Amino acid sequence: MKMKKFAALAAATVMSVSAIAATSAFGVFATTDAGVNNIVIKDSDTNRVYKAYQIFDQASATNTIKWGKGINGDALLTSLKTPGLSTYMSQFDSAESAVDVAKIISDADHWTKEDTAKFAKAASGCIIDSKSVTAHEANGEYTINVPSAGYYLVVDATENNGVDKANSALILNVSGTTDVTPKRTKPTLTKQIKHNENDSWGDVGDNAIGDDVEFKITTTIPKDVSAYDKYTYTVRDQLSEGFTFNDNLTYKYYDADGQEITSVTVGPNTTVGDDSSTTDYKESFYVTFDIKELVKNYPTVAKIETYYSAKLNEKAKVAVTAPDSVNNNPNTAYLTYSNNPQDKTGKENGETPKVTVYDWTFSLVGNKVDEKGAPLAGAKFQLRNVHGDAIRLVKIADNVYRLEIGSEAGSVDYIETDATGKFTIKGIDDQTTYKLVEIEAPAQYNRADPYEFKFDTTYDPANTLQSIRMLDGTDSGTSGSTVKIINQKGGSLPTTGGIGTQIFYGVGGAIVLGAGVLLIAKKRAKND
Repeated sequence: MKMKKFAALAAATVMSVSAIAATSAFGVFATTDAGVNNIVIKDSDTNRVYKAYQIFDQASATNTIKWGKGINGDALLTSLKTPGLSTYMSQFDSAESAVDVAKIISDADHWTKEDTAKFAKAASGCIIDSKSVTAHEANGEYTINVPSAGYYLVVDATENNGVDKANSALILNVSGTTDVTPKRTKPTLTKQIKHNENDSWGDVGDNAIGDDVEFKITTTIPKDVSAYDKYTYTVRDQLSEGFTFNDNLTYKYYDADGQEITSVTVGPNTTVGDDSSTTDYKESFYVTFDIKELVKNYPTVAKIETYYSAKLNEKAKVAVTAPDSVNNNPNTAYLTYSNNPQDKTGKENGETPKVTVYDWTFSLVGNKVDEKGAPLAGAKFQLRNVHGDAIRLVKIADNVYRLEIGSEAGSVDYIETDATGKFTIKGIDDQTTYKLVEIEAPAQYNRADPYEFKFDTTYDPANTLQSIRMLDGTDSGTSGSTVKIINQKGGSLPTTGGIGTQIFYGVGGAIVLGAGVLLIAKKRAKND
């Protein structure tokens, strides 16, 4: 019996299911041995373990099919009769031999890609390891010298308890040299933070304490997970202590062309808190997606975007000077996923590389002095926003304040210098215009002019602050984050509209009025 239909279907389905694509064409089951029969796997990934197991053998003299040397035929028959494989797989209930099995899987009119994947999985559970042929590696290729032509199950047996790894398995018709190229089914993850200046997404942001910082995690979905009985897929996110998770996860789904799929109702399972199974990583939250169910209902889905925000809180690290690669607020995410279709439990042995983004916030350092540089106590200041509103502050230490988060008890709308003349305000955003206003000067001193400024910063890479300047209307600004406020000693003219001006105007008016009365009196006297 020829197995042409099965060979053609295997070429079309098993390769995509098992994430390896053959570079040579599939043909009719070989009836003659080619003499030298090799499977050549072109794979630049080093230290992988590939094994081949003969499933079907075809005697060239009688053209009959029998079980191959690498499979326990009786065990495979039992496995194929297990309920739940698929509707059509129930045809195996009456199968008694390799010939019966070959006949069923050659029926391409009914046999599906899902059936082929499940057949490969069933076969992988019935292999005879002592009869396997292991590949040897050289120059980016793995060569398996098989003893005779036939149908082989090729298994990627690499232990993949590591980062960014995936296993695969396939069925090949081998006659002569058969070349294959791995296309492993594994997802990817990227993470981004929104920059509040221009709403762009990137790997670095900067915010004021109390701001809600937006994040986005993008994960791709493997093209085909039908080879898996169960496929687990969990996004894991770790916020540093400077963030408070707002528990507001939302999701968007896209096809391979980037078109949003808006009708998705297969929701993920979200857990806020740490997953004790990841002992070396403390999650703020993790989200598990049912990828097989998602793909079943939405076959074109290729990408998931996970959105959420977190508040920059009172524990945020605050930068003062540059360079600085310590005082940032990181947020890290990665994805764990099933990576071995032979593992029926769906255990998450695969993981993507961890991706970290960074948020920054800054300090304003004030130094109140007289004209000789001596510190001044008793000066009162307000930090105001671009609209002129006073920004409320919370005192966290002597002469040290931070921006208020929400409405906090004990917050103040001004600060007063002590004998050191110094103060620090933490949690300042960059590229945001602020005004430092002296609302009351020390006794016998003039008030300084309001100081309008904004920070300008650069990062390279995202976790390193390379420069910080205070833009204050000068061409290049002032390097650093410290401002010196100088008070001049001496009196000043009263402000316009003050009582002093009113009194000055009143006295002046009386003098003029008196002169007028005197002039009129003199004229009357002369006339008399």
